[in-house]
Amino acid sequence: METLYNVDASYYGAKIRSYLQYKGIPFTEVLGDRVVFSTKILPNVGWPVIPVILTECGKTLQDTSDMIDHYELVYSGKSVLPETASGKALSYWLELIGDEWLKLPALHYRWRYNSDFAVREMGRNNDPSATADEQFRVGKKIAKTFQDWCPIYGITEHTGLSIETEYLIFLQLFEKHLSAFPYLLGGQPSLGDFAFFGPLYAHLYRDPASGDLMREAAPGVCDWVIRMNSFNLQQPSEGCGWVDFESIPDTLSHLLNHLSRDFVPVIAEEVQALQLWLQSSSDVIMPRYFGDGDFVIGAGGPHEVSEKRRLTTYGQWMMQRVLNVFENSGDTERKKITRLFSCFGACRVLDIVISIKLGKRNFQLVRE
Repeated sequence: METLYNVDASYYGAKIRSYLQYKGIPFTEVLGDRVVFSTKILPNVGWPVIPVILTECGKTLQDTSDMIDHYELVYSGKSVLPETASGKALSYWLELIGDEWLKLPALHYRWRYNSDFAVREMGRNNDPSATADEQFRVGKKIAKTFQDWCPIYGITEHTGLSIETEYLIFLQLFEKHLSAFPYLLGGQPSLGDFAFFGPLYAHLYRDPASGDLMREAAPGVCDWVIRMNSFNLQQPSEGCGWVDFESIPDTLSHLLNHLSRDFVPVIAEEVQALQLWLQSSSDVIMPRYFGDGDFVIGAGGPHEVSEKRRLTTYGQWMMQRVLNVFENSGDTERKKITRLFSCFGACRVLDIVISIKLGKRNFQLVRE
C-alpha cells in the first residue's frame, strides 16, 4: 500500500491523486500537517513540499512527473501515454503546459479572489486541532510563500485582466472539445488530463469564487473535473482509444493553439537563456530561478500585455521529455510529430537545441 502525503488544495497533489485512482493503485492518503512535514517529508526529501509518496517498498517519490513515470513502469495496464511517438510527444507537451503555464490563472484567481479561503485552509491543514484564529494566523504565514509566486511568474495588476481573458477563452475552447470527447486526447484519460486537472480542480474548481465562475462559464469542464475526481468510484471503460494524431480534431487543435501561442516563445526563450547561463556557470545543483525575461499574454488580441517574469530551470527538464521522444524517433515518426505540432503552432519547440541537459539527483535538479 502506497502512502500519499497530501492536502486537497495542492495543485500537484490533485494531479497525482487522480492518477493513482485511475490506475487502481492502492494507496492511503495522509494529511500533510506540520507533524507529517517534520517527521516524514523533511527527513526524506530535505525541504517542505507536497505531495510526497512513500512506496510500499520504502522508496520516496517527490515530483509528480517522476511518480507517474515510476507507476507507468510498475503498473503497465491502462497507460496514460499513447503508444505512438506523436501521441507521447503531445502528452508530454500537455503535461508541460498543465504543470507550468496553467499556473497563471490558478495563482491569479486564488490570490486575487480566493485569498481568505486559501489562508484558512492552509492554517487548518497545518494544524487541524488549533483554533480558527490560530489557523488563520499561521495560514497567513504559510500563504505568503505562495502569494510571492505571483510576481515571479508575471502575475501582476498589469497582467490580471489579460490572464482572466485568456482563461475564459481557454474554458470556452475546452468546453467545446469536451462536448465531442470525454478527455483531452479522446476516450480515455491521458497524462495531459492529469496535468490539467491539478490547477483546474485544486485551485479553480474548489476555490469558491473561481469555482462559481467555472460552473457558470463551462459546466462541461466541471463535469470533466468531477469525472477526473471520481475514478475510485467508477472506473472508465478500457480500450476507448485515442484521437488520430495524424489528423487531430479541430476542437483539440483550437484548444492547443490557444494554449501554445503565448507559451511557445516563453519556453523556447527560457531554455535558450538557460543554455547560455549553464555555459557560464559551474553549478551542478540547479537553482529554481536563474534570471529574468519578458513575456507576452494575449498576443495579437486587444488584451495583449507584456510583463517580466523569472526564468526557471524546471521548464527545460520538462521540455527535454518532449524532445527526447522526438530525437529518439525515426525520420517517419519525426515528420509526423512535426506535422502534429505545426497544427497548433508549436513546431518551433522541436528546433530547441539542448546541449547541456538536466537530470534529477536526491530530489534536486542537476546538470547532467
